[in-house]
Amino acid sequence: MKNCKNCSSKFESRSNEVKFYKEHSLPEPLVCPICRQQSRMLWRNEKNLYRRPCDLCGKDMVTIYSPDKSFKVYCQDCFWGDKWNAFDYGREVDFGRPFFDQFAELMNEVPRLAVVNKKSENSEYCNYSFANKNCYLTFGNHYEWDCLYGHYSTKNKNCVDYLQVYKSELCYDILFSKNCYNCVALNHCENCRDCLFSVDLKSCEHCLFCANLRHKKYCIYNQQYSQDEYLKKLGKYDLGGYEAFEAAKKVYREELPLRFPVRDVYQVNCQDCVGSNLENCKELFYCFDCAACEDSMYGFQMDETYDSFDMTCMGYDRSEVCYQTIGCSGLFNCMTCDSCWHGNDLKYCNMCFTSKNCFGCVSVQHGDLSILNKKYSKEEYVKLMECLIEHMKKTGEWGQFFPASLSPFGYNESVAHEYMPLDADGAAKAGFNWKKENKKEFAKQKFEVPNHIDDVSDSVLNEVLACVSCGRNFKLVSQELSFYKQVGVPVPRKCPDCRDRERIALRTPRRLWKRACSKCGIEIWTTYSPNRPEKVYCGKCYEEAVY
Repeated sequence: MKNCKNCSSKFESRSNEVKFYKEHSLPEPLVCPICRQQSRMLWRNEKNLYRRPCDLCGKDMVTIYSPDKSFKVYCQDCFWGDKWNAFDYGREVDFGRPFFDQFAELMNEVPRLAVVNKKSENSEYCNYSFANKNCYLTFGNHYEWDCLYGHYSTKNKNCVDYLQVYKSELCYDILFSKNCYNCVALNHCENCRDCLFSVDLKSCEHCLFCANLRHKKYCIYNQQYSQDEYLKKLGKYDLGGYEAFEAAKKVYREELPLRFPVRDVYQVNCQDCVGSNLENCKELFYCFDCAACEDSMYGFQMDETYDSFDMTCMGYDRSEVCYQTIGCSGLFNCMTCDSCWHGNDLKYCNMCFTSKNCFGCVSVQHGDLSILNKKYSKEEYVKLMECLIEHMKKTGEWGQFFPASLSPFGYNESVAHEYMPLDADGAAKAGFNWKKENKKEFAKQKFEVPNHIDDVSDSVLNEVLACVSCGRNFKLVSQELSFYKQVGVPVPRKCPDCRDRERIALRTPRRLWKRACSKCGIEIWTTYSPNRPEKVYCGKCYEEAVY
């Protein structure tokens, strides 16, 4: 067992992990998997968007880089165009200086892509997105239509306020669900329609305040009713009213988890896996939110990733034999890369696309045999790379992730802050950057939003609202109001950011604890810490209770 040099927690390197390090001539890590994940997430800003002019064409654009950043930022058209060349910024390796110092200088000079948002239509305010249409403030979403305020989701239509949802339509405030229709406030549900404020339903219809049901209709608190009885009781709740809706949300978030047993971890069609929210996976250890992955450890938010270690936000194209990457897709035999797509044999690269055999490159497209954005012959590249690796071993840089000080984002801009919140003092103590926020006086709300959605007119679209939680001002868009009216839910009183934080709080942590099954007493790995009050069942006991 080793003590993490950052947080002092104990951790160990497992046998297959040690084997991987030896095969790739990597040192064993000195920090624990959680701290390693934190260092990667420092490099990913998903939701903080700014406006600034493109440094090439001058047009106003949406970007993940605030205007105070000194490096050049190019809009989509300019970055992917032919009016500039990343290799013009190439430089020689200086063996008299640490590699990361040289890489930092290169990062500050090479232009960067404003936002990762390709093949989208009328979806300007989106990031890490692909092939979306008529979407607004969705992040990490792909192939979606008419969606707002979504996160890490795919192939949905007309959904609002959702997280990790797949192939669903007309849904509001749902998370970790798939193939649902006309549903509100669901968590870990599948193949459901017309269900409300429920958890872990499969193939259910017309259920309210339910948990752990399979193939049921017309249930409230898991009690069966006739269709007429159910509709009569449902009507009494009048969920289109704000107070009634908030009361129902409180039942869903606070009462249901204590009233019904919860499962230790969520795994579907998995073999020999340790982790949660896993589907169609094999031999994963300490992995979370993964689909179709195999033989990997310490993976977070991955799709189709194989034989890899310490990975975050990987997908959707297959990646294999990678180490310490974030925001990448379609990589083979790569290490320590950020936001690189479709490449092989990349090391210490940032935003490199369709490239191979690159070391320490930034914003390179179709690159090959390059170090610090400078091209070499094959023989020169191999020899120089070997020398550079030996140099990095001497400086203690080899095998380490990019230093926190090099991240172009403040800790409070990054997804690390979402999972491991810190204040400015805590971030400074840990050596993380911090984005100084502009102090701003928020306007007080002068318009009183009607309590019931039926009484809300289009005039609300002209009003400036104030979040009842943080005071931040926000406005409704017409697409959003139409959705609320169609689904029959009240206009929210909180801003999108606060609603997103509430939804995130419903997730169990990306951590595991050992505790006893609340029914049979066997020891289990679970995302529920031992001091939490829920009744946590092992897989066997949970299946017996459900079926």
